[in-house]
Amino acid sequence: MSSWCQRGFRLGLCLLLLSAAASGADLFTIDSPAKWQSWQMPEGLVEIGAEGHLELVRFRKEINAVLDAHRFTHPTQKRDEVSGGIWRADSGRETADSIIDGERATFWKPDADDPVQRWQVEIDLGRPVLVKEIRLKFPDRAGARPFRQFRVLVATGARIKAADDVFKFDLVYATTQPNAETDIAFAIDGHRDTTRVLDPALDVDLREEGRFLLVQYIRFAANEKSPDAALAEVEVIGVGDNIALGTLERGGSFENGLLARDPQNQFDGLMDTFSHIATVYQEGDWSEEGLWWQADLGALFWLDGIFVYWQDRGEALSSFLYDGFNAGAGYNILSSEGRRTTAGAIDFDPLILEPKWKNSRERKLRHFRYLFAPRKVRYLLWHGLSVGGHSWYSHPMELMLFASGYPAQVVLRSDFIALGQIVGDDRPKAIKSLSWEAETPAATRLQLRSRSGSALEEVYTFYDKKGDEVTEGKWLSSPKVIRGPVDTAIVIGADWGEWSNLYQFAGERFKSQTPRRFLQLELIMSTEDPAITPRVRSLSIEFEDALVQGARGQILPRSAEPNTDTRFTYTLWSSADAGDPGFDRLRFTTPSAVDPGEVMLRLSGREVAPADLSVQGDSLLFVDLPETVTQDSIQVDFTAKVLRNATVFAANLGAAGRPGLWQSVEAVERRANIVFLPALVASDRLIGDLQIAPGAFTPNGDGINDSVEIRFALFKVEGTEPRVWIFDLSGRLVAELDRSPGGNIEAFSWEGRDRAGNLVRPGIYLCHIDARTESGKDSVVRSIAVSY
Repeated sequence: MSSWCQRGFRLGLCLLLLSAAASGADLFTIDSPAKWQSWQMPEGLVEIGAEGHLELVRFRKEINAVLDAHRFTHPTQKRDEVSGGIWRADSGRETADSIIDGERATFWKPDADDPVQRWQVEIDLGRPVLVKEIRLKFPDRAGARPFRQFRVLVATGARIKAADDVFKFDLVYATTQPNAETDIAFAIDGHRDTTRVLDPALDVDLREEGRFLLVQYIRFAANEKSPDAALAEVEVIGVGDNIALGTLERGGSFENGLLARDPQNQFDGLMDTFSHIATVYQEGDWSEEGLWWQADLGALFWLDGIFVYWQDRGEALSSFLYDGFNAGAGYNILSSEGRRTTAGAIDFDPLILEPKWKNSRERKLRHFRYLFAPRKVRYLLWHGLSVGGHSWYSHPMELMLFASGYPAQVVLRSDFIALGQIVGDDRPKAIKSLSWEAETPAATRLQLRSRSGSALEEVYTFYDKKGDEVTEGKWLSSPKVIRGPVDTAIVIGADWGEWSNLYQFAGERFKSQTPRRFLQLELIMSTEDPAITPRVRSLSIEFEDALVQGARGQILPRSAEPNTDTRFTYTLWSSADAGDPGFDRLRFTTPSAVDPGEVMLRLSGREVAPADLSVQGDSLLFVDLPETVTQDSIQVDFTAKVLRNATVFAANLGAAGRPGLWQSVEAVERRANIVFLPALVASDRLIGDLQIAPGAFTPNGDGINDSVEIRFALFKVEGTEPRVWIFDLSGRLVAELDRSPGGNIEAFSWEGRDRAGNLVRPGIYLCHIDARTESGKDSVVRSIAVSY
């Protein structure tokens, strides 16, 4: 059972109840902000334009962090949850917001009657920012002049008092003589010795990129009073947007070992929280000891920088006298874009190696910045180095991630769409196609998938009064005074199908089962160039009334011998009301070609002659009925061979008067449309029914036995192409054969020629067949005789 229910819709049914498009009741178009808002989009990664288009959000470099400080919130000791902005203004509070509004014409002016000690203002950036430069802009006109003497101080945001919002400020700038300038900019000279450039080819000026400081609060304070002193703007220039913020909100997640707890605290933008990494005299492997954590960022980014901030004494309520904290004894950070190993685990690539410190100076380092060429990253794995004899007592406070441009890939999902409720008649709707209008510049791509089903289920999550998740039994047995809330999520039921294959073009036939009561769409926006984004203008669902209210079916027998002719009976039951037009065609997807002459049809138990029978390729059987059916039972007997275990026999209803519409038949019960091959379950044989004919052939051009045909069946194998090679007895490769297109039986032929096109010498050759799988008996070798 899978779950995806948008926050805000967790109570009640997650339905997309929107009006049908103005173009007609058979086309529902999503093309406005109101309609897109109901989709589940990773927070902060997709922008909905005023005209209803979608595009990815661009992550910036060289940001002025005060301009969007209001977008970030954080808890405090005295003020509850607050947004970034003006934290404090001891004088002239009514004009203090002017220094962060981006407008040079407005300004903050302290009250001339207040003492100089009150001529100060503090800015809260709402989150820690890696700051490179601070710029001050002063007005210079009648009644508003530059401050003459002043100082600028900054704080990281880590409290130094447990019960109050008190921070340690450090001086970063002060005037040394009376100021008359209207523009002052000064670089932050911070952790310049801890910047690592990981890619030698990267053109980086370390004198520039190595100057930065972690800052959340900025204090501007006058050193002396001067007439008409005013400040127009404070600009805080940061390295870039920190994409680590909001990881959980956009659907990311964290895992960790026993010795690296609470990794999510490094991604929360709060300097009073941290991860706990503690072990003494680590001797074992990092994975065995649990000295690791892993993060899913919730989307795929073009990552090009990482900054790690480790707690030092005096930070986040620790003692200024205690010097026991450290940044560990070396660590690795690996990354992955989501590729999986053959075992299904995430396949990580090395990204950062921070070796164990070599001297006392290196041991005291707490701030590490890493720069590298943009790479696609969705997952991060951190682990300590496996070196014995050294202890970890570390609190990594923040891990910042920086990206170039637009995300590499973002996945969006619709809510559960009920077309019958959208139209208002609650009748089942058959979906014909999906189409879209979009702009996809070179290097960008849009991908669309669908799934459908009729049942939704509620899943409950129970919490205690502290907000911790508990079991339902514990919640029910607890006194009411310590019970917390119960969250309800709507999830798909057991009758839902898997996500469809990707749609290749706009207007393509609907790939999921239809009609069903609900459908859900998944839209994937991606770019191979971080400077370019795709744009979606609209997404449309073409649908019409279903042929009948519903149809259910089953296949018998439910088991068969592999690749053996088996007589099957497919039975379906349809239900309809007076408004249904009915159906007069059937379409079956079979595992092998069916002989139309062996097909038998029964309506309501009586045998009737089909109006027409046809076969398309090796897997489609069409049966035209002699009459239109609304509510009845139908049985179709046919003979087929099954090669794959758990083969689905799919059936659809059609109507001659409505070409292109195929209404899917649901299984009457779970697995009622599936045939199993028990003989394959206990066997590791993958290649069977091998036929090589003739065993000896004469490629002399006389038209008789000029080639050898090699045919076989592949069992328990999906999505692979077998290979067939011809070797001589010395083991030398003679030829690689081409696979004949189509069919459920693999077919190859050899005309007795080598790779250069020359006829081979007479003799014995070896035919090597490889199913190209990673398990099971996937290869066979047989001999072939060539004579003239």
